[in-house]
Amino acid sequence: MSEHKDTFRPFHRLAASLIGLLHAHLGIFAIELEEARERVLRTLVLGFVGAGLLVMCLVALASALVLALPAEWRIAVLAGAGVVFLALGAGLIWMAWAGFARGPTPFAVTMEELRRDRERLLS
Repeated sequence: MSEHKDTFRPFHRLAASLIGLLHAHLGIFAIELEEARERVLRTLVLGFVGAGLLVMCLVALASALVLALPAEWRIAVLAGAGVVFLALGAGLIWMAWAGFARGPTPFAVTMEELRRDRERLLS
C-alpha cells in the first residue's frame, strides 16, 4: 500500500506546483487588470472633463472674437476659426491615439511569467 502512495507522490507534487503557479499568475493578472482599469478610467475622466472645458472656452472666445469684429469680417473669421479648431481637434485625437499605441502592453508581466514558467517546465 505504501508503494502505491510513493508511486503517485511526484505527480501530486507536480500538481501542487502547477496549482501554485496558476494561483500566483492569477494574482498577478488580477493586479494588472485593476491597474489597467484604473488607468483607463482616469484617462477617460480627465479627457472628457478637459475636452468639455476646452469646448466651453473655445465657444466663449470665438463668440467674443466674432462680436468684436465688424459685420463684414464675421463670416471669414468664423470659417478660419472652424479650420483652426478642426486642425487642433484632429491633432489632439491623433496624440491620444498615439499615447494608447505607445503605452505599456496590457498584462506584460503576466505574459513574461508564463513564458518563463513554460521554459522551466520544458527544460
